[in-house]
Amino acid sequence: MQGGTRKKFVQLARCANTLMAFDITLRMFRYRPGQAAHFETYAVTVPDAANVLDAIEQVWDKHDRDLMFRHACHHASCGTCAVRVNGREVLPCIAPVKNYLDGAKALTIEPLRNFSMVGDLLVDVAPLLQRQETAGLVITRPVENHLDGKPIASAQGLDPESVETVPFNRFEDCIECGICLSACPTMAASTKFFGPAGLAALKSQLDKTTDPTERARLLDLADDEQGVWRCHSAWECTETCPQNVRPAEAIMALRQAILARKFGFGK
Repeated sequence: MQGGTRKKFVQLARCANTLMAFDITLRMFRYRPGQAAHFETYAVTVPDAANVLDAIEQVWDKHDRDLMFRHACHHASCGTCAVRVNGREVLPCIAPVKNYLDGAKALTIEPLRNFSMVGDLLVDVAPLLQRQETAGLVITRPVENHLDGKPIASAQGLDPESVETVPFNRFEDCIECGICLSACPTMAASTKFFGPAGLAALKSQLDKTTDPTERARLLDLADDEQGVWRCHSAWECTETCPQNVRPAEAIMALRQAILARKFGFGK
């Protein structure tokens, strides 16, 4: 590339980069134990295609290395980064910044509700994980013949001479992000409520087993004052779930199974 042409190319590239980036203001929740919670504002520049997590990382990188937040996968698989953006629960790693901009170009970032605070955007998710463990939910589930109504063909083995096929690892849809618990109005009223994620886990485990003892255990957990009967059917859990787990529908199905066990109908 000749000198003049290269210089013009560099200038055009810089111009394009400028056009594809924009300045935004983040109003971020800040908190430390023993201190009053408050909001601080930060100005950052992000690409046009940036997600909210990219903007949060810009705050950490350019303004305050003490900012506390979680993230890992950057593609909605781990569930660790969940926060509220402009009052709504989201996974910021897949939430485009431009979807939240208004005339003021400001985003309010807050931690999830209905959890104990650790610091800034960090909450203590131990109660969620404990309920999942009580339900017996594991990360993998049995291989299924169909997915979303389409047949699954087994993947070919790496060495066709030694193994013809290898089974799929079918993972649970729930990524334990805590979004449904934050959005749930019942969780705000009762910390003892088993919660939409936990109840959905009970339903998932119930679908996997035919063992009478295990099925009775799962239904006993659901059939409790703080189980399915505590749910007020607001459906916020299903509305906000980023992975289509549909906890509200699972709760309704558990109620039906409990009634069928008690009265012998609806099976």
